[in-house]
Amino acid sequence: MKHIIYFVILFISSQTFGQTEANFFNALKSGDIASMEPFMEDNIDFCLFEDQQIMSKKAALNKFKTFLNSQKILSVDVIHKGTAKNKSSQYKVAKLTTSTDTFRVFVYSSGEIGNKTVKEIRIDKF
Repeated sequence: MKHIIYFVILFISSQTFGQTEANFFNALKSGDIASMEPFMEDNIDFCLFEDQQIMSKKAALNKFKTFLNSQKILSVDVIHKGTAKNKSSQYKVAKLTTSTDTFRVFVYSSGEIGNKTVKEIRIDKF
């Protein structure tokens, strides 16, 4: 019985982590900046093309919103990901396709993408 309970808890927690990551990228796809806010640390390294700055979450979200509002997003697909050996950090690379261009979105987080873990977001032409 203990093994069954352990398995159920393990299964639910693994589904929750995957769902959290999916929530972040679904918010990106829909341009829903407000839903991305809880994932970000209070200060974030934000890079839009060649303009890289460490800024407050609010400033980064405003800059991100301005960028997303200038694009018609067609799709967001995670194409690569990696995790540190000790699982202390991870990154995801997504392909952001818009009606006019394609961009690479790099997201670095401390541990799994979740509440206040995203430390860095970079957006470049693909």
